[in-house]
Amino acid sequence: MANFSKASLNARRWLLAAALAASVLASLDLFVVNLAFASISASFPTATPQTMSWILNAYGITFAALLVPAGRLADRFGALRLFRAGLGLFTLGSLLAALAPGIGLLIFSRGMQGLGAAMVVPTSLALLLARHPRGQHKRMVSLWGASGSVAAAAGPVLGGLLSEHDWRWIFLVNVPLAAFALLSTRRVEKDRPVASKTPDLLGVALLALGIGALVTALSYASDWGMSSPWLWFAVAVSGGAAAWFIRRCRVHDAPAMDLGVFRERTFSVAALGMAGFYVGFAVMLLGGSLFLTHVQGWSPTVAGLGFAVGPGTAVVAALAAGRTSLAPRWLAALGGAFFVAGGTLWYFLLDGQSPYFPVFFVGLILTGAGAGIAQTGFLSAGVGGLHAEFYAAGTGALNTSRQIGSALGVAVLIVLTGAGTDGSSYQAAWLVMACAGFAGTLSALLMRPRPGRREGVENAGTAADVRPATMAH
Repeated sequence: MANFSKASLNARRWLLAAALAASVLASLDLFVVNLAFASISASFPTATPQTMSWILNAYGITFAALLVPAGRLADRFGALRLFRAGLGLFTLGSLLAALAPGIGLLIFSRGMQGLGAAMVVPTSLALLLARHPRGQHKRMVSLWGASGSVAAAAGPVLGGLLSEHDWRWIFLVNVPLAAFALLSTRRVEKDRPVASKTPDLLGVALLALGIGALVTALSYASDWGMSSPWLWFAVAVSGGAAAWFIRRCRVHDAPAMDLGVFRERTFSVAALGMAGFYVGFAVMLLGGSLFLTHVQGWSPTVAGLGFAVGPGTAVVAALAAGRTSLAPRWLAALGGAFFVAGGTLWYFLLDGQSPYFPVFFVGLILTGAGAGIAQTGFLSAGVGGLHAEFYAAGTGALNTSRQIGSALGVAVLIVLTGAGTDGSSYQAAWLVMACAGFAGTLSALLMRPRPGRREGVENAGTAADVRPATMAH
């Protein structure tokens, strides 16, 4: 455990600033791209909707595949060192994306950004948790989650404004923020690495292949048709890669993902709940942006201002969730219920003729509140049973499930709507949103605290910190 008496308040404040700036960076490039889609598409007129979706999915899949090994590398070499390296890679990817002359290099650059984000996300939260007493952990999680929501709130507005000038600026704005985060770590004391081996890189590749093949199958299912050999080949590759990945994780002495962490029941349910919930979140995020620009006919700037209501609500909800005495599983359940309400409202009442107020506006508030509350609940409950030395690996696994859900959500949305320009094209997508919220609520209700520990990270004392034997290396 960290020696909190020696940690200066000033150093903790700088660390908090660096971690929150990094969280904003990792989220910002997902949110700013949504409302820049039309502008980017105009630069690459021959690209299909499925190809364009990889601008999002290259980031999401790389992020998902590398989050867990990045967390394990942080345990091995030190979270602070990996945090700084991730910021450097993210900055390089941003510069390449801004300069990309073709869609191929743009997609590759987005993958590089995903690699950097995968190194930054688990280490930023791990650095915060390791340097604050357990009683403050839920508050740290809520602040960290709220910073991502700030990016979500600013992203649509920023993306709309910049894309009307030149979409390449949406990537260039990352550079000064990354520089600030790097400079803010100068006073942070280096952490003590945990003795462990370098994770299995083949396992990492298999995870990325499995997710990528599944997303490909979903994205192109409508074009290829159910009888297409290409479709079933992609499904077979996904299933085979997933099976091989699990086998290697069970037999390798330094697996890409320590499956032993899933023996914690609450952790396993939280991971499944986050994956299901974020399918709906991705549908809402991209689908809502496209609805305002393609169906309502709003300009990217006006659409960004209108859409920012939801993410802005998520900021307030995440901060409130961090201060409430409600147990994490009840927070996650409540967040899912809000999402069910938002998706149901849009399914029954939202069409191309509906006014922005109250249908779309109220739906954004409901889903924004749901996202802010649910993320705090799932993350707090999931890491509650983990030993402090494995916060990076545990948060990496939880965020992997979140990114897998998001990538699948983008693929599902493309299948359901394509380049839909009328309200009826999005009805099935809103129904998926509601179902995803229900899945999140159901998962939350199945979570239980570890025996001998009161429910909630904030109530867990250090005396109850017993490292699971399967997680020691």
